[in-house]
Amino acid sequence: MPALISKANRRPKRSSAYLVMFYGLLAMTVTGLAPPSQAAEKVLFGMTSRTGFSAAHYVAEEKKLYAAENLDVETYAVGSAAGVLQQVAAGSLNIAQAATDQILRAMLQGVPLRIVGGAVAMPPFRMVASKGTKSWSELKGKTITVGGKSDVTLYFLRVMARKNGLADGDYDLIYGGGTPNRFAQLASGAVAGAILTNPQDFIALQQGYADLGSVSHYVPAWAQNNLIVDSRWSTKNAETITAFLRAWVRATRYYYDPANRAEVIQILAKHMKVAPEAATSTYDLFIKEGVISPDAELHQKGLAANLDALVTMGEIPTIPNIDGYIELSFLNAAVSTLKK
Repeated sequence: MPALISKANRRPKRSSAYLVMFYGLLAMTVTGLAPPSQAAEKVLFGMTSRTGFSAAHYVAEEKKLYAAENLDVETYAVGSAAGVLQQVAAGSLNIAQAATDQILRAMLQGVPLRIVGGAVAMPPFRMVASKGTKSWSELKGKTITVGGKSDVTLYFLRVMARKNGLADGDYDLIYGGGTPNRFAQLASGAVAGAILTNPQDFIALQQGYADLGSVSHYVPAWAQNNLIVDSRWSTKNAETITAFLRAWVRATRYYYDPANRAEVIQILAKHMKVAPEAATSTYDLFIKEGVISPDAELHQKGLAANLDALVTMGEIPTIPNIDGYIELSFLNAAVSTLKK
């Protein structure tokens, strides 16, 4: 008769799965490896196009600042600011960088967006014309490309053209979308002028196209781009937004550190897909003008200038109170956890 085994001394049976896990953990202990960490939080990030405006985002990607916050950020270049906002509102994007004027239009029409930080604090655009053009007067009767019917580049064009003696009806318009598309239209000869940002404006000038002036000389106070979320998504994802902004703030600090100049220029050239010379010109201008918002700060006077532009263009009768559209608690929480 087999001896009885008491419950106290009976060993439970080990399943094969248990043994695999046990020996796997043992092997990691012996080799000095840690158990696998928690899966990174997926974040879908959108932008209009790959210009210098998203320099902080490129730095955050390359320096793995998102990964350090346990975020897996997937980037989409949508092609237009309106498209970016539509995808945020539809839930196809979580966080996005978009033109301030387009953001304000959407919010004033009831789209549940919230501005959570600043991205670009001034408008580094330029009016570029066909080779050989000497003055604005030569654009009379010609075609000029801007982003869209409600794009900020149309406002910039109107302001610049009027101050240079051209009425709104003195030229025709093509709505070309983002700067890369507008530059392609200029290069093909389809238009005689284009409002371009960096680095495409520098590339155009290097190729002999005419410089008819910088927008910042006509519109000195402006908040060009901001970071936004859908308010319905943000209420359930506060920690994710704060982590994203913490990485973004660290990226702006890395970007503005003179010791990182050469590396940041390389990053810009890679992500904008341009030659180092164009990336260098973009970086140097951005540093000189303070284009990228330090610490993702919100440019309040620039927001007011955008609203004033909407009034000037006849889109709204008076400047509304937009305090309810701004939510800076995530940014404040992010900055508070970082040392200067």
